[in-house]
Amino acid sequence: MRALFLLLPWAVAAQTATYNIRPMQGNRFALEVFKSKLWEGRRHTFLFDRFSGSLAFDRERPERSSVRFVVESASARCVDDWVKPDQLKDIERAAVRETMAAAAYPEIIFQSTTITMESPDRYGVRGLLTIRGQAKAVMLTLRAEIREEGIWIEGSGRVRLSDFGLKSPRGVLGVRLVIGTKDEMNVLFGLLATSR
Repeated sequence: MRALFLLLPWAVAAQTATYNIRPMQGNRFALEVFKSKLWEGRRHTFLFDRFSGSLAFDRERPERSSVRFVVESASARCVDDWVKPDQLKDIERAAVRETMAAAAYPEIIFQSTTITMESPDRYGVRGLLTIRGQAKAVMLTLRAEIREEGIWIEGSGRVRLSDFGLKSPRGVLGVRLVIGTKDEMNVLFGLLATSR
């Protein structure tokens, strides 16, 4: 009986595989910020070029899985196709310097707390999202597809900017009274987690 208890931790560990998440072709992490007032119905989309993460995935017991994901705030790129090209850099600078305060808060961090399987390839992931030093509980929904080269994870979540002390930058493309920002933001990602 004692031998069985000694083997249990090994058996649990054997079912859990660790994967790395890093920038590579096809990987994408983005934040979408919705506009209001004069620009109602439009959104700013920011892609992030530098990030890293790890996924511990248990195929038999997904609830034992966990994920940690870290994004460099200063690596944001605005990819809007509805603003003038020369305005994109101004939007990026304002978002990085003012809204995210990347110099003081260089990282956006997500750490899962619970993972539940909703269907064979769909999961609900609850965790703590930290932006500008503010950690708030968020819920993400994602689809996981096991591939030869790793696990493809695609999903989204919606958060409120005010939960993280985020405000629209001053003086970007007009006056705040005319152009506003809604108190909501989409988190979107498509990431391949690999074992190497």
